[in-house]
Amino acid sequence: MPRPDELPIQRAREAIRAAVSAANRLVVVAPTGSGKSTQLPKFLLDAPGVTGDIVVLEPRRLAARMLAARVAHELGDELGGVVGYETRHDRRVSDRTRIRFVTDGLFVRQMQRDPALARVGAVILDEFHERSVAVDVALGLVKLAQESRRADLRMIVTSATLEATRLEGFLACDTILAEGRSYPVAIEHLARPSRDAAWDLAGAAIERVLDAYARGESDDPGHILVFMPGAYEIMKTCEKARIALARTGVAAEVLPLHGALPPEEQDRAVSAVDPAKRRRIIVSTNVAETSLTIDGVRTVIDSGLARIHRYDPLRGLDTLRVEPVSKASAEQRAGRAGRTAPGRAIRLWSVAEHERREAHTVAEVARIDLASAMLETMSLGVDDFARFPWLDAPDATRVGEAMKTLATLGALGAEGRGLSETGRAMARVPAHPRLARALVEAARLGCARRVARIAAALSDRDPADGIGANALLSLLEKGDPPSDALVRERLVAAAESRTLPATADRLACREAVLVADQLARSVRETGDDASNAAVDAALVAGFVDRIAFKLERERPHCALAGRRRVELAKESLVHEAGFVVALEVRESGPDHDRLVSIPVAHPVPRATVERALPAAFSAVTATSWNKELRAVEVADEERFLDTPIARKARSAKPSPEVERELVARIKSGEIKLEGWDEHCEPFIARVRCVAAWFPERNLITYTDEDLDVIRTEICSGCVRAREVEAKTAIDAVRGALSWDEIQFVEKMAPAALALPRGYRMKLEYAAGAPPRGRAKIQDFYGLDETPKVAGGRVGIVVEILGPNFRPLQVTQDLANFWRVLYPEMRNELRRRYPRHEWR
Repeated sequence: MPRPDELPIQRAREAIRAAVSAANRLVVVAPTGSGKSTQLPKFLLDAPGVTGDIVVLEPRRLAARMLAARVAHELGDELGGVVGYETRHDRRVSDRTRIRFVTDGLFVRQMQRDPALARVGAVILDEFHERSVAVDVALGLVKLAQESRRADLRMIVTSATLEATRLEGFLACDTILAEGRSYPVAIEHLARPSRDAAWDLAGAAIERVLDAYARGESDDPGHILVFMPGAYEIMKTCEKARIALARTGVAAEVLPLHGALPPEEQDRAVSAVDPAKRRRIIVSTNVAETSLTIDGVRTVIDSGLARIHRYDPLRGLDTLRVEPVSKASAEQRAGRAGRTAPGRAIRLWSVAEHERREAHTVAEVARIDLASAMLETMSLGVDDFARFPWLDAPDATRVGEAMKTLATLGALGAEGRGLSETGRAMARVPAHPRLARALVEAARLGCARRVARIAAALSDRDPADGIGANALLSLLEKGDPPSDALVRERLVAAAESRTLPATADRLACREAVLVADQLARSVRETGDDASNAAVDAALVAGFVDRIAFKLERERPHCALAGRRRVELAKESLVHEAGFVVALEVRESGPDHDRLVSIPVAHPVPRATVERALPAAFSAVTATSWNKELRAVEVADEERFLDTPIARKARSAKPSPEVERELVARIKSGEIKLEGWDEHCEPFIARVRCVAAWFPERNLITYTDEDLDVIRTEICSGCVRAREVEAKTAIDAVRGALSWDEIQFVEKMAPAALALPRGYRMKLEYAAGAPPRGRAKIQDFYGLDETPKVAGGRVGIVVEILGPNFRPLQVTQDLANFWRVLYPEMRNELRRRYPRHEWR
C-alpha cells in the first residue's frame, strides 16, 4: 500500500486548499485510487476558511466505516477520535471528532434536525458520479444552506468520472482535475453472448487465469477482484473459485466482500497483504468499484451486473433489480487492475453487448420512487418539490406520483402545501413513507415495537428467506392468524430473545433487529399494545391503497383496485378468504399479460377496513351474462371500491339494464339475430347507398348508435338468448324508416332488376361503390345499355357469365361490350357451347 504522501491527489493539495480558502464551492475530479476519499478531508483539517467539522458523504455504509478507519490510522489516532463515522445502525464518534464519514441518506435526515449545519465547516460529497437520490438531495440542501444562511460553509464535490462543466455551471464554481497514477489494463470480452450463470462464467475465467499462471504461460495475476451484483451471486462465485483453486493447485484465499458481512470479515477482505505471500480472490459488490481501493489487484473479472434501485409502481416501494452496469462503471471496475502494475480485466459479456450499454449510470432521481425524497425535503421547508435545486430535475409525472402517494397517506397539509402533523411525524422515520405512516399510527395505538419489527423485515433483506412454512407458522402465538407479516414480526422478536429457528439467516435477522430498534425510537415508542387489532389498524393506515380481497379459500386469486390478474404468491401463508393488506406486491410476465402476486400479506377484519375507508363500500344491483344458461342474471353485489366482495344472484326481469346486457351479447356474436346476414345487412347497405345518393332526403344511415337502438328494440321484453333469436330482425331494421322512405329506397335501390328474358338479377350494394349484378350472357340479350338505379344516376357494374357460370366480362358499359368485345368472343363461345343460343 502506498504511503499517504505518495498518493496522486497530493500533487493537487495546495491548489485544493487555496480554492477552498477563496470560495465556498469546488469540484474535484480525480480517478479511482488517487486518494481523494482519504486525503481530501485531511487537507481541510487546517485549511484557511474551514472552521468546524468536516463531513464526508459516502454512498455505502461499508465505505464510510472503512474509509474512516483508514484515515484514523493514517493520523495515528483511534477510530472515533479525530476521525469517526455514522451509518444507519452504527456510529463511532466522540467530542473530539472533526472528520465524520456519513452515509448520504443519514446526512439528509440529520439536516432535518440541523438544517443550518451549525457545527459543520465543510461537506465533501464523495463519489458523486454514483448519483444516488440522497446525494442529489444533499447537494441541493447544502447549496440552499449556503445561499440562505451559511455563506461560510464549504462544499467539495468529488468524482472519478463526472461531466464537470455541467456541475461547475450548476454550482458556479471552479473545477480541479487531479491526475491519477495507473498502468495499462488489457480488456478482454467474451467471444459471444452467453446465457450461463454469472458465477459459472466467473469460475471458468478464474480457472483460466490461474491455470495459465500455474503453467508459466502468463505473468503473476496478483490478487483477483471479481465483481458480482449481490450476496447470493458472491456466495456461488466463491464456491466456483475454490473449485478452480483445487483444480489448478494455486494457493489463494477466497474472500467475499459485501455490506451484510460482519465488520471483521469486511476488514479482512481489504486489509493489506503481500501478494507474494498470500494471494487473494476477492468477490465483491460494486462497493469495490470506486469507494474502496484494494492493493495488489492485477486481475479484474467483471460480471457486468449490479443491483440497481428501481421504483415499482405496483409494489409502491423501491426494489433492487439486477441490471447491466454502464460503460463508465465498467471502466471504473477495469481500472482497479492497473493501480500498482499492468493488469487485465476480463468482462463476462461480448463486445456487441458492451456497445449496447448506457454510457453512464442514470441518476437515481430518474428511476426510483420520489416519495421519500419529497417527504424529507418538505420537512426542511421546501414546499415546492419541483423547484428544488436539482442537478437533473425529476420527471413531472414522477413528481405527481410521489405527491399522490403522500396525499393518500395523509402526509400533506391543506391544498397539498406543506406537511400535515402526520407528515412531519412520518418524516422523522427512516423508512419509506408507507412504512413510516404505519409506524406513526402504531405509535398512536401503542404497538410501535410490533409494527417496527414488521417494517424492519420489509425494509431490507427478508429475514424469513429460507425458512419453511411450518417453521414460520410455529412462531405464531395462540390467537394469531396465519399472516406473512406476523411471522416476520415474531421472527424478529425471536432474534431479539436469541431463540431463532436453526434455518434462519442470522445476519439478516440481526440487521432486522437493529432496524426495528431504530424505527421504534424514531416514533418515540410508548407502551406495547399486544393486540393484533392495533397492528391491523396501523398496517391499513400505511397501505390504505394496497388493500386486496381474497375471493375464495381454495384459490389464490385476489381483487386489488386497478390491477388485473392478482393472486397471493405460493409462499404466502394466508389462505382464508377476506381482506388482506398487500405489504409487498410483485409483477412478472410479459408487459401485455402481467401477473401481479402478493408474497407478503396480512389478513385484516372487515371492520378495520370499514373504519379506514367507509366510503369504499357500496351496494349495487349488477347484471351479468350466464354462458351456460345463455341468459342475463341479476345479482345484488356488495363492492369494495370497484371490486365485488359479496354476490347474490336472482332471476332477471325485463329492464333497460337487461336489454343493455343482451345488446352487448349480440355485438360480441354470442347471440345471432335471425336473418341478419341474409336480410338485414343487404337492406342496410341499400339504405346507406340511397342516403349517399340523395343527401337531401336525410335518411338514417344505421350508425353504431342507430343499430344499438334497433338491437335494444329487438331485445325488449327478453332475458334469454332464445327469446331474442326468435324475433324477426328485419322488421326492426325496416321499422327505423317511414313507409314513404322505404318505398323510396325500394325504387331507387331495388333488390333486383328484371332482365329482358324475365330473369330477376339480384343487386349487391356497398357504400361508396356502384351496385353489382350478375347473370348469364343470354339473359342480357335485348338489353343494349347498362341498367341504372337511383333514378338513372348510378350505373350498375354487370358481371356477364358464360354457360359454365364463370365470368366472361365485368363492365359498366354494356353497349361497348356488345359492339366491340362480344363479336370477337361469339365464335369461340358458339364452338365451345353449340347447344346454347348465340345471337
